[in-house]
Amino acid sequence: MIAIDDVHFADIVSLRFLLYSARRTRSARILMVLTETERTRHAHPALFAELGDSAHRLCLPPLSTAGSSEFAGGNPALVKAVRADHGVPGGHYRETVLSCLHRGEDAVLTVARALAVLGPESSETRLSAMTGGGAVRPALDLMTRAGLLDGGSFRHPAARLAVLEDLAPDESARAHRRAAGLLHDQGESALPVARHLVRAGSPAPSWAPDVLAEAAELALHEDDVTSAVDFLTVAHQARPGRADILAKLARAEWQLNPSAVLRHFEPLLAGMRAGLLSRSDALGTARQLLWHGRTAQAAEVLDWVRGSGELHDAGLWMTAGYPRLGKARAETTTALTEVLTRGDRRDAVADAERSLRETRLSHAAPWSDEPALVALLALVYADEVDAAEAGCERLQAEAAERGGPTWQAGFSAVRAEIALRRGDFRAAAAQASAALTHLSAKAWGVAVGFPLGSLILACTKSGESGKAAAHLARPVPDALLQTRHGLHYLHARAHHHLDGERHHAALADFLSCGKLMRDWGIDTPGFVPWRSGAAEAWLSLGNHDDAKRLLFEQMSRPGVDGTRARALALRVLAMTGKESKRPQLLSEAVDILENCGDRYELARVLADLGRVRHHLGEHKRARMTVRRAWHLAKSCAAAPLCQELMPEPGAVDLGVGRRADAARLGSLSESERRVAGLAVAGYTNREIARKLFITDSTVEQHLTRVYRKLDVKYRRELPADLHADMATSA
Repeated sequence: MIAIDDVHFADIVSLRFLLYSARRTRSARILMVLTETERTRHAHPALFAELGDSAHRLCLPPLSTAGSSEFAGGNPALVKAVRADHGVPGGHYRETVLSCLHRGEDAVLTVARALAVLGPESSETRLSAMTGGGAVRPALDLMTRAGLLDGGSFRHPAARLAVLEDLAPDESARAHRRAAGLLHDQGESALPVARHLVRAGSPAPSWAPDVLAEAAELALHEDDVTSAVDFLTVAHQARPGRADILAKLARAEWQLNPSAVLRHFEPLLAGMRAGLLSRSDALGTARQLLWHGRTAQAAEVLDWVRGSGELHDAGLWMTAGYPRLGKARAETTTALTEVLTRGDRRDAVADAERSLRETRLSHAAPWSDEPALVALLALVYADEVDAAEAGCERLQAEAAERGGPTWQAGFSAVRAEIALRRGDFRAAAAQASAALTHLSAKAWGVAVGFPLGSLILACTKSGESGKAAAHLARPVPDALLQTRHGLHYLHARAHHHLDGERHHAALADFLSCGKLMRDWGIDTPGFVPWRSGAAEAWLSLGNHDDAKRLLFEQMSRPGVDGTRARALALRVLAMTGKESKRPQLLSEAVDILENCGDRYELARVLADLGRVRHHLGEHKRARMTVRRAWHLAKSCAAAPLCQELMPEPGAVDLGVGRRADAARLGSLSESERRVAGLAVAGYTNREIARKLFITDSTVEQHLTRVYRKLDVKYRRELPADLHADMATSA
């Protein structure tokens, strides 16, 4: 058999040879197969006339789509290529697509390239305009029959990608520039026009910057921040003197990486000085400058903005975050400012909860996460950690779903602070680490003190002092201690010194916190309880008078009654007074901490209470109280406190209780098990009744049944197996 493909491309000499061969082999057992495209059939009519009746003509349709791969459209070559790619169009498929196109007429390849460039915006009219009015329809029909197209589009994205990659860089740029102009002239949406402009690169037409800026806004509304940055980058390159476009670019880049805006500060400031920057854009620039510790430049911008209605918002924001610069500029207060400056919890909590309900994250709205972060911190500093955690979980999940590392970093940092105030050091370290992963330390700017402080404190309290020291050795911005975030860092460093028995260094850091907070007018213990920390350092140095003075000051601050800050002061104050009066102070602290949910500080108070009870001769209650403190400390991952309470491996039982068999424990009802667990934990009947919202009599009845079922006579004989129930209740 002699097979000759694409005979329509044969020259005259070759055709004559074919005819000669056909005549000479008519009597021989030789089969000659010639193929030609249907569109150009009989391109050489003399050939078919000479062959006459000896030639049999067959019109072969493509293989059915059902009988071949959906990516091949019945084209055997494409079927083979897909099989070579193991069923998923890849390199073989792309090579075969290009082979099919390059073997065809130039007009087909030209239309295919125009179709690939236009993509979903293609139409026969636009293809005609892109190709200079060539025969578009015949080319489309031919590519459809060849299995390359389906419904006027490439059958698979890999085919379009192959055609695009086959274009030389200059050809690609020209084609995309032509497509952008065509779509713009026909009134197409800004997004597809902008995509072509980005692929075309420089030079861009005069109308491009405005279209690119519009497309960037649309992309931000669709949570496509990366495309928005690409659009604005090309727009800025086309018109570098447009300060408004540069400000938009800085805002978009900020949402991916705040450190990326550093290179824009000088041209933005120059634009402001030349009057080319709007007040709104200038305010955004001031916030970015402050984030990176550029306070002098931020002050210049805010002076320029002065007199605008925008300055009102700027004053509020800076008072909450940058007190040194913002205090003199603030005209009123927000929820966070109320908590920081006045300790006003009730109104602040209501304002914060309302703000959280109304917050909607948007990449298109500058700083849309800021009201949420401010509201969350207001709740945290007001001891409303449950409400803060619920709101933060919702926003953190939304930020993860919609993308935006800056959002995710901010909410992770707040979650770390919440976990610290619950005494959950594992969660605090995990969330703080996540915050520093979503954004690098450089990208955090001066705000790095917030998550870094949480990480240092979590490591310190969980006994990982080496890790805490390593985090403290990391470089931080010089302007860190001019911000609220720096106070978190300084407070954490002070505790690291205190737990390492470097009492003078701890005292210096605690007192530095206090001085800064007083100078800035944000001296509220709910934010940073520096006085109780300094008092503890003073006590370690033997100065009881200054310790007491600071503790009474902390308890007399506005809004402190019933708060975690009061409980912290009560615990340290108990250490300064007569032993007989300590149980009353510590018991009040226990009540407060049980209500606010700080398990670590509760464990510390219970540990002190257990020691006091032991010294007062209440040995049984002391053992149960210390045992409860140990379990709480263990649940917090507070290894140093656990070791302090139970230094010996076998000390966990403290001689209290025995183990019961599973059958006896299984006979207890859920209510009986809860009551028994709290009894083992050291709670009195009255305390159990109050905790479970039942009567004292009901507690006694439950315990009577528990004693009978477990075959014990006294509370001290209750099995240690009930500790798990105690930990759950705690």
